Amino acid sequence: MFYISSRGHSATGWLSHQISQHKKVVCWHGTRSIPPADPGINDLSPKRFVDGLKICENQRDNRIYGAIHGYHGTIIKDEIESKGGKFAGVFRDPISKISSFFHAYLWSNISGGVLPGDFNGPTKKLLEKLSEEKILKFFENKKGEKQNNRINKFLSSYLRKVKKEKIRSKYYNKSQNYIIEEILNSDNNEIISDLFFSICKQTFFYDYEIFSKCNKEQYLIMEKFVRDKDYFVNNLWNYLIPSLKDKAELNGFNNKFKPHNPNIQQNSNEKFEFFPKQFQELLKWFFKNQDEGLKNLYKQNNYLIIT
Repeated sequence: MFYISSRGHSATGWLSHQISQHKKVVCWHGTRSIPPADPGINDLSPKRFVDGLKICENQRDNRIYGAIHGYHGTIIKDEIESKGGKFAGVFRDPISKISSFFHAYLWSNISGGVLPGDFNGPTKKLLEKLSEEKILKFFENKKGEKQNNRINKFLSSYLRKVKKEKIRSKYYNKSQNYIIEEILNSDNNEIISDLFFSICKQTFFYDYEIFSKCNKEQYLIMEKFVRDKDYFVNNLWNYLIPSLKDKAELNGFNNKFKPHNPNIQQNSNEKFEFFPKQFQELLKWFFKNQDEGLKNLYKQNNYLIIT
């Protein structure tokens, strides 16, 4: 039994598929329920989910069960390890991860979910319309927010849902060309800024949680396990599934899924330069406020650190 933690946009779909190629291993992706369903549908607590994995493993087919990208950070770590399972967390270059998240959710967010995720609209033209003054003021307010109060969290979530439904009703049953034109002619500063800030905040929050609560053998480096078969076998497979040591299924290893980010061919510097100046300043602020140990981990893996 094993669990791989990742906030997503780190080749988790491919990894789940590759692990599950082995006839004796099942690795579910992006679920918090048994049987697996999309997040938010029949979600289980970490304890009940791990209990479910254990029940699955006790069946007569003797298969090994695990999952990836459902519970974020280390919320499921103690439960999986207390039952004898293995836990690991995925790291990816934060600039690339943030860029991938941003491009995947941008058009869906500003259309209230009417445009599909990963919709490839005129993003550069949209970002050129953003007002630096408005966004910098918005970011300063976000930096100072206290999100520990449960009531504030609930109200914030509720207001976002109300706003999303209002936007959705505006664009519902309209053509894509109409929606794009309306979006380009509207003030979307707050929606886009909120999305970008939230992606940055969650990326660094979960990276630090895994870094601080796990040991080095539990760190999985995305850029290595997608390219290097030896790393995949020795650092990922043999650690997570020791009962099948050196028996990883490598068939189809080079068949990668479609990337989320249209800028996938760009390096981290180019992805950073694509963002508006005010977004670049926010990224600098996030890097500046990170733990030195986490930044050293980034450096060791040649991740771009903005200062």
